[in-house]
Amino acid sequence: MKIAIAQINPRVGDIDGNFELIEAFARRAQEAGADLAVFPELALTGYPPLDLLEKKNFIDANLKALKQLASLRLKTALAVGYVDRNPAKKGKPLHNAIALIDGGKVTARRFKSLLPTYDIFDEARYFEPASDNRPVRFRGETLGLTVCEDIWAGTSLLPSRLLYRNNPAKSLLDGKASVIINISASPFYRGKGALRRRILSALARRMRAHIVYANQAGANDELIFDGNSFALAPSGRVTAAAAGFAQDLVLVDTAAPAPARPARQPDVTAEICEALTLGIRDYFSKQGFSKALLGLSGGIDSAVVAALAARALGPANVTGVLMPSEYTARRSVDEALDLAGRLGINSKIIPIKNIYRAFLKELNAGGGKDITLAMQNLQARSRGSLLMALSNAGGALNLVTGNKSEIAVGYCTLYGDTAGALAPIADLFKTEVYRLAAYLNKDAEIIPRAIIKRPPTAELKPGQRDQDDLPPYKTLDEILRLYLEENRTPAEIAARGFKPALVAGILRRLEINEYKRKQLPIALKVTEKSFGYGRKMPIVKALDFLR
Repeated sequence: MKIAIAQINPRVGDIDGNFELIEAFARRAQEAGADLAVFPELALTGYPPLDLLEKKNFIDANLKALKQLASLRLKTALAVGYVDRNPAKKGKPLHNAIALIDGGKVTARRFKSLLPTYDIFDEARYFEPASDNRPVRFRGETLGLTVCEDIWAGTSLLPSRLLYRNNPAKSLLDGKASVIINISASPFYRGKGALRRRILSALARRMRAHIVYANQAGANDELIFDGNSFALAPSGRVTAAAAGFAQDLVLVDTAAPAPARPARQPDVTAEICEALTLGIRDYFSKQGFSKALLGLSGGIDSAVVAALAARALGPANVTGVLMPSEYTARRSVDEALDLAGRLGINSKIIPIKNIYRAFLKELNAGGGKDITLAMQNLQARSRGSLLMALSNAGGALNLVTGNKSEIAVGYCTLYGDTAGALAPIADLFKTEVYRLAAYLNKDAEIIPRAIIKRPPTAELKPGQRDQDDLPPYKTLDEILRLYLEENRTPAEIAARGFKPALVAGILRRLEINEYKRKQLPIALKVTEKSFGYGRKMPIVKALDFLR
């Protein structure tokens, strides 16, 4: 049987547009002679639809679109993700569903059994799980129709999936499924692609079945979907592979599997670069925006964000705004202008001296015991106000340039350098930002070496350096990584060779700055644990758990 994997980029809520996209790929699959075209999870609605699922007309429109797909009467059958209603009087009102469309009608419907409720997922809020998942006979094959999480259960590689009480894949094994179709909307984080292949290769061998895995490509809000769909032979070999971070259509013939394709071993930094580029592009294009602006400080963070924005939107659509103060070194301006020239982006210089002094005059008039920190934050807020005014006036979205290290410990200014629409590198530690800069320079020095080599500084007071207020980033980042990503205790982190007082101080700063992070713009997610929708920490809390 010839199966086409239709790796598409749906837009959440755009049911008409998603229908047209599905139809276009379905016709391409038909022209290629495919018996079946497989589309991602919730392809008709886009993923994740969140509380749009509470809108009756939204559900109605998606069901109408499903009927329209059937009415196309294509020779190629379709396996499509959509939202179905739960006919039972008990339970949640909806199902996360897959429909098999053949011969002008829906011939089979199956519902997702395992509803993830960890990290960024909250599907049990909306959907009722399936009670069974029997295979389906289709053109001489026995198909298992599954949705994303349903084939991730029971693997020691993912401890969270060991918590499920049932394993839907077992019913497919008992039903002797020869081909397992899995439609997915699996968000990217570093290392995720290789992990998927390891898990599903083991499943293919265990079930002695072909696996066709169709993942979504594109980005919606903070989530980036890398695509990287694939097909596996019963031996676990990769027989077809789609592109990463782009729409694609690939075919596999289960009757005559293609020679095994070597599994790609992508560079992690290269993947992150592609992910962030896609995240920026889709955040803008799916909302109808084309132009970005950002503050250019002459530092590494704004340089990397500018380079990513130029890749995503085109240099002509990006403007870097230099806003020097009386504490800004001449080299900062020179290097920022050099960067803009190398990238080909627009640039403008707006000094903040007069704005800052006007604010400062009023602050001094109001009194205060020690306004040193307030003076520094006033500079950042002067810049933030300028950028937002330029955004309003010109219709360009402002990109925030903060990194995960600074955001973690609150080394940023609310309504200042945190003001904007999207924070592209807010899920990258500072050390990772440097690695990304090196990757961006692999073919040509688009980020001046002088920027990369210069010690980080906020330039909010004379002679200031980040390391005056923070430990070396290599140390800071490792402590944060152990705490955030590995969930280590302070004692366990200290046992890795860090001074207990240093660990305690860093973690305290992290926890007391939750209020800042709650007010930050969307941060593109590229790690397993980001400061976003998936991290649910209280602001008002005691810190006894840090002892």
